[in-house]
Amino acid sequence: MRRGTVPPFELEPRMRFFSIGALLVVAALWPAPAPARTLQIADMARLVNLEEPAITPDGRFVALIALRQDMANATDVNTLELINVVSGTTRTLVGGRDVAVPRWSPDGSTLAYLARANGVLQAFVRGASGATQQVSHAPADVIDIAWSPDGSRIAYVATDLPANRVALAHHHDYFFAGNNDYTATALTPPDHLWLVSLRDGRERRLTEGAWTVAPTDPGGIFSPQIAWTPDGRHITFTRVEDTFGGNNENSTLWQVAAAGGAIARVPTGHDRFELSPSYGPHERQLVYWYPRESNYLAENALHAFDGAHDSVLAPSLDRNIAGSAWYPDGRHLLLCASDGTRVRVWKNDLVAGVLQPIDFGDLNVVCDPYSSSTFDAGIAATIDARGGIAFLATDPRHARELFYLPPGSRVPRRLTHANDFVADIAIGRMTNFNWSGPDGFAEDGVVTYPPDFAAVRAAHPDAKFPVVLLIHGGPGLSSATDFAWEQWPLAQAIASHGYIVFQPNYRGSDNLGNAYMLAIVGNTAQGPADDIMAGLAALEKAPYVDAQREAVSGWSYGGLLTTWLIGHFHRWRAAVSGAAVNDETEEYNLSISNVQNRYYLLVSPYVGNGAQIYAQQSPITYYKNITTPTLIWGTTLDSVVPIPLSYALYHALVDNHVPVRFLVFPAATHGPANPVQTADLTRFWLNWLDTHLRQ
Repeated sequence: MRRGTVPPFELEPRMRFFSIGALLVVAALWPAPAPARTLQIADMARLVNLEEPAITPDGRFVALIALRQDMANATDVNTLELINVVSGTTRTLVGGRDVAVPRWSPDGSTLAYLARANGVLQAFVRGASGATQQVSHAPADVIDIAWSPDGSRIAYVATDLPANRVALAHHHDYFFAGNNDYTATALTPPDHLWLVSLRDGRERRLTEGAWTVAPTDPGGIFSPQIAWTPDGRHITFTRVEDTFGGNNENSTLWQVAAAGGAIARVPTGHDRFELSPSYGPHERQLVYWYPRESNYLAENALHAFDGAHDSVLAPSLDRNIAGSAWYPDGRHLLLCASDGTRVRVWKNDLVAGVLQPIDFGDLNVVCDPYSSSTFDAGIAATIDARGGIAFLATDPRHARELFYLPPGSRVPRRLTHANDFVADIAIGRMTNFNWSGPDGFAEDGVVTYPPDFAAVRAAHPDAKFPVVLLIHGGPGLSSATDFAWEQWPLAQAIASHGYIVFQPNYRGSDNLGNAYMLAIVGNTAQGPADDIMAGLAALEKAPYVDAQREAVSGWSYGGLLTTWLIGHFHRWRAAVSGAAVNDETEEYNLSISNVQNRYYLLVSPYVGNGAQIYAQQSPITYYKNITTPTLIWGTTLDSVVPIPLSYALYHALVDNHVPVRFLVFPAATHGPANPVQTADLTRFWLNWLDTHLRQ
């Protein structure tokens, strides 16, 4: 998987500042453990995923989205919930209808949100009395909303109807392809900016054209691509030059008057890679995202533009900034990023240039590290008028919950108890693991032990445990000490079967600095594989590791590295390769990121010696070396890593008499599309490991 594509099951992001007092108090936030059994697949269906917290300016209430799994109907059910910050009581405001994107009015009296009406996502507002009104009537889905500073208007982004809808009505359904993925059956319509007056209900289109406002996914955490200027006269937005996925790095900041008229470029001096505009209280405080060194694959950085000069914020923070939020004083920003195997947050003083880490103990703030105009990144945190922070977090033993850090306090309070049942389950100990890697890199990863590890070792000091590698995708993500990615605690599920789970980070990961993140360029497979094998060798030095029983698994880029490792080593008892980039040329031809592969491999496969370079970096090239029993899985209409790449591996193994099964899910997602598919995949994954590691 590439930067600019939907993240797989990855964990979240990182700096090391601890307070013993804070650690003790934070530990008390969770229910006392009373483990009686290990994690079961059925337990995963009970996990509640929390998204998109939004706090009122007075800090009294937090609105958020809760997603509960409906196994009977193979879907997730969204609810819009209101949490009282003082009492912790929760009230459901809206159930179902794909409700999403809660946004409070500037005075906190009215809550806007998105929900389906007649099958289309529309904008609604709900007053203090509970009266609700639909305020948008877009012909296709609304994907984001933003209040004007005076609360009298709402800007929204909505998808256009197909430009060729008249021709389609007469069955002329052809289109001219570009840098789109192979699953496309039509050109993707653009998203454009609209404005609705809450005084008279009048809706006006502000932008139009074949270009698009950078699309965001209302189904999860994201950083908005539209922002009002503080005086309410203009809206700044991210413009992408067309809707082809392979061109989405061509994103720049533009502005349009709220009264309407021509759009104008924000003169930052960049010609692409700009994202996520936001303003502090003052007109000249425009902050936006831009990659370090103007390199598409580099860490994301924050830039400030005052109308004449462009500058980098927090230049000393050598981490991939995944989200930011303004403090009400307009002087400070809250930042989040992966740091080692943690997710860290910092308070950045824009005037003094001071970067202050905020210590949340073992808590990892939910912080999605993607910097793409097609997909999403952001911090699940929101700040009230006094500087109090409401945020979602997890830790090695607990699923997501909502917390509140009062202004002036160093100890957050837990506000929700959505996943308390996990305390009754025996969970494997999850720890950071470090090693010295090749090329002078100090590397890290996460090790999760079986829940009964200590008891078994106490009773049998010479006991050894099989090892399962679980390799993250991206590559610009990283494994962290988190109980679960959203609702999928895969590492813990594997550990519950008696395995030590090793989640190595590798060059290209976003947790150890820009040089580490860029070390993958031109060395997309062998370099990461060397890092992983160095980590495994370090882990094997532990007396309790059974080096004769090891398996390797991963998804997306982790699937690529899984296929690469079974094509270069015969040590594995089993492998699970999911949605893997087995063929770099076919990824260039067919995927949603397609021609962006040139950023990693520095050339097109159709120019110069590009074909040779792509073949050398493609795991499928080494199929004749594979002897490992392999479970392959994918989805039928995956546009991120197209399933033909998995079919190629399947046929190569079958024809060479290697034990293989190919698990296929009917879905258009890059991974399981619903909780039933997730449960089925987990069961097959575990059964495959058990079959081959317990022999």
